Amino acid sequence: MKSKLLPILLIFLVLLNGFLIFMIIKKPHESKRAFKERTFLPEQLNFSETQTEQFKKLDKEHRSLMMSLDKTIMSQKDVLFNSFQQENFNIDSLTNKIGLLEAKKESEVFNFFKKVRTICTEEQAIKIDKLIKQAIRGVGGEGGPRQEGQRMPPPREGGMQPPNEGMPPPR
Repeated sequence: MKSKLLPILLIFLVLLNGFLIFMIIKKPHESKRAFKERTFLPEQLNFSETQTEQFKKLDKEHRSLMMSLDKTIMSQKDVLFNSFQQENFNIDSLTNKIGLLEAKKESEVFNFFKKVRTICTEEQAIKIDKLIKQAIRGVGGEGGPRQEGQRMPPPREGGMQPPNEGMPPPR
């Protein structure tokens, strides 16, 4: 009994290890997300093929710059949060650098939409302006952020309320 079960178990474990090594090296679950095209704006704005190609080029440049900025911000945050042991560490200069990088990201997002707007027709430009305003303010209803004039829920007894209490769950 033991002599027949051992080779079967051994083959099963070798196959399982091979599968796990494949999952670690190839990461198929990540590659699908990484190469997913952004089609929301081209579909919403009814871009022509030429406009779609221009959008893809702008989007590729934008994503590359944003990823670069994100990496730089993460490295600066690593330096910041690895400095607990240092006595004479100047936190202000590092947090200012991080803040400037975050501001640069916001500026890049603005510039990206400004460039996308230049490839739009007048009707598409009006529509993208509305889409951007909706995105900034939230779509409204239960899933979006608080709208102008909408009241916050009353605070809990005994102090501050947690950040998401009283707010609808995110979509």
